[in-house]
Amino acid sequence: MHISIIDDEKLLANKILKKLQNNGFAASAFHGYEDFMLRGDASSDLYIIDITLGDGMGFDIIDWLRKNQHSRVPIIIISGYSDSQNIIYGLDIGADDYLTKPFMPDVLIARVRAILRRPYNLNDESIIEYKDITFNIATKETKIRGKLAFLTKNENLIVEAFLSHQNKVITREKLITNVWGGHRLSDISDNTINVTLSNTRRKLAGNFMPKTIYNQGYILE
Repeated sequence: MHISIIDDEKLLANKILKKLQNNGFAASAFHGYEDFMLRGDASSDLYIIDITLGDGMGFDIIDWLRKNQHSRVPIIIISGYSDSQNIIYGLDIGADDYLTKPFMPDVLIARVRAILRRPYNLNDESIIEYKDITFNIATKETKIRGKLAFLTKNENLIVEAFLSHQNKVITREKLITNVWGGHRLSDISDNTINVTLSNTRRKLAGNFMPKTIYNQGYILE
């Protein structure tokens, strides 16, 4: 379970980040529109998005997630605007909840837990396919030729990261964020990444062979 926070108020974003991590969630904080578009992606399980970012609008990120990435995961808007016009617009374009600043961190955690308990009617869009592999975004399970592959949590997240970005370079930083989101980049060694990749390749019997691109990252072609 990974949560992305997008808010240009760095102190608040980092406070929310710590609160989520202390409550058992893996999370990443992005401090603006460009920061998210550069380092973030559509693979998180929930997004907490401020409307007004210093270099863009949170509404544009919501629109990108829903229309361009076809993401159906929950989105919570946090904003200093309490007028009905912004609330209605945010919910109309795809947000699931709206929380007005200032708010108590415990209230946000309660909203997060409540929204993650909701059943979402997922269809075939929740399934990603690659060769003989299928990955279920909803259950975070990998199957090979229709049979469940017994992968660890991090191995399943590795599969999700690469299958969601087929033929695209994934940087080391983005891979760590997607798979080991609750850790600092410096805490995850290249050996940890390589061992996890190697174990995943072995378990998926040659159907999953990401390549290393020198000084760029990794790619699954």
